Amino acid sequence: MPERPLVIVGLSGGVDSSVAALRLLEAGYHVEGLFMFNWEDPQSDCDAARDYQDARSVCEELDIPLHRVSFAAEYRAQVFQYFLDEYAAGRTPNP
Repeated sequence: MPERPLVIVGLSGGVDSSVAALRLLEAGYHVEGLFMFNWEDPQSDCDAARDYQDARSVCEELDIPLHRVSFAAEYRAQVFQYFLDEYAAGRTPNP
């Protein structure tokens, strides 16, 4: 029997990524979830921990593994700092 193709789905804990994972499972793929922490600031209102718990609940329901990785340092250095620098120079950032 051929091995099922592996698909890694970026899961936010929201409806769109959750349904994508479900549909891939239904289509016969081997699905694993990936949650990316892109912001780590204790002063921020952005609550990635709550989103992670939502993604974890989805993976438990779908019986698929969930991996997590932090890109917070890369995001701050390559995206956020660029925006700050552009605004400081009086320019509108262009992602």
